[in-house]
Amino acid sequence: MLQLPLWGWWPLVFNLSLWFTLVAIFFPKDAYKRKWLGAATLSGILLGIGFPPSPFTWVVIFAWIPLLAVENGIYQRQERIRPGQVLLFSWHAFVIWNIIGTFWVTNTAFIAGMFANFINALMMACPMMFIHIVGRKIGHRLLPLVFISLWISFEYLHHLWDLSWPWLTLGNSMAEYPWAIQWYEYTGIFGGSLWILGLNVISYSIITAWLKAKNIRPRFFVFGALLLIPILISLLIWSNTKPGDAKPVSVVVVQPNFEPHYEKFDIPQREQTGRFLELSKKLLDSNVHYIVFPETSFEGILLNRFRENEIIAIFQNLIDLYPDLHLVEGITSYRILNEDELKDASFRTHKDRQGNITYLDIQNSAVQLSSGKQTFQVYFKSKFVPGPEIFPFKKYLFFLRPVIDKLGGSVEGLTSQKERGVFDGGPLKVAPVICYESIFGEFTAGYVHNGATVFFIVTNDGWWDNTPGHIQHLKLGALRAIEHRRPIARSANTGISCFIDIKGRIIQPTEYGVATAIKGDIIPETRITFYTRFGDLIAKAAVLGTVVFFILWIFSMFWKKRNMV
Repeated sequence: MLQLPLWGWWPLVFNLSLWFTLVAIFFPKDAYKRKWLGAATLSGILLGIGFPPSPFTWVVIFAWIPLLAVENGIYQRQERIRPGQVLLFSWHAFVIWNIIGTFWVTNTAFIAGMFANFINALMMACPMMFIHIVGRKIGHRLLPLVFISLWISFEYLHHLWDLSWPWLTLGNSMAEYPWAIQWYEYTGIFGGSLWILGLNVISYSIITAWLKAKNIRPRFFVFGALLLIPILISLLIWSNTKPGDAKPVSVVVVQPNFEPHYEKFDIPQREQTGRFLELSKKLLDSNVHYIVFPETSFEGILLNRFRENEIIAIFQNLIDLYPDLHLVEGITSYRILNEDELKDASFRTHKDRQGNITYLDIQNSAVQLSSGKQTFQVYFKSKFVPGPEIFPFKKYLFFLRPVIDKLGGSVEGLTSQKERGVFDGGPLKVAPVICYESIFGEFTAGYVHNGATVFFIVTNDGWWDNTPGHIQHLKLGALRAIEHRRPIARSANTGISCFIDIKGRIIQPTEYGVATAIKGDIIPETRITFYTRFGDLIAKAAVLGTVVFFILWIFSMFWKKRNMV
């Protein structure tokens, strides 16, 4: 590992210092606004430390209470709807949450980190503004339902659009305690969001009732039941969830540990090949059926001439030494396209000196090589990181092209594929889940629908330095094992490589910054969970509820104007 400087934890200090300096400059003189600012700050801190790998994750069940008090205080104090103030104080809370929870993205690129922390917080504040407007207009009794419905709808939208960043979905915070959320096999992470929001709403109602000297005992019983019953159900599922009866399959996972900022894309690939070979050979024997290499293990692989590539030939020769051995690896690939192939590709054009035009596209891919076979299987990554891999809303945000270039991305982006590809031909049907894809529950269900019996997650988590980022990515990916009851082999270029069982337990985790390989047995699974079959029903119900609430709001506005006439 080259000893060159990285920012590490300094973005946490820098971003918080920057934000609180701005807060100090515009510090409110009004006593009520200072009180609201303090409450919003408390919510932001609680939400931030309520995210893995913090040991205080459990505080998330109380974290929204101060912010709900701010919204109520603004309404009561102003005696009318004040969306601007709710937006402002919510933004403050969510900036703190984003910085504490995901400050590490600044290690990838400064602009990307600032965007993720500050702009994402502003987007998160918009639902709070609409919760205030709609909830107060249609009646305070419906406000808790409006709050839950609109927030989960926003989380669901953040999974689907070009600016997707579902990292801070509330249900993800429970990844710290897999024993408490085994019921995710029915609800997915939005069940966790519903649980957390419900506990916050009831807790807030207990406090407000106590301040008004009302009987709070019934509310305490409701809170206790809502807290404990899901945990007891989870423990019951935990004790009764067993691996299937299929024969275990031996898998070797390689962690080459090339630091991505200074090493990975600068060291000659032939030198990198030597480390891959050395680590693989240490654990290979005739019983091993799969080797897993991480995301973008090798670059510039021309798929049109795949078998002519020297590196591919080297590893094909290695696996040919062992019968029934398969290699699954992440690569950066590209293709030369004919004009009739351009429809489904994010292509680029190149004109040579003679005026001849060549069409090509680029992919973040996973491929499977098999012993004794010249054929290969390939999958194109299809959930992209906004900025580096996809230009969000490029038709409308064309003026941001210089920013995208700074992030190492391009206007054209990468080519994806419509269906989730599954690698077969061996004892496992492998879902090649590439990096960012591992945090999308309903998306990864597509692999299972196409026959996957195991997930191989290939990633490169060294972009964030030795910060909580790589740990969060690991734990969020482990939720897919619970949701779909599929075992996981995880290969990180640097970060944490490991195996994950169908309960979401992490097995044989490697150390960050260490070049190593691990071997383990995986039992393929064919069971189909309720969540796999039906997907994010809770989120879709929240979207439906949000539509109903907006219709009621519009109707109330119309009714008010009609009465005024």
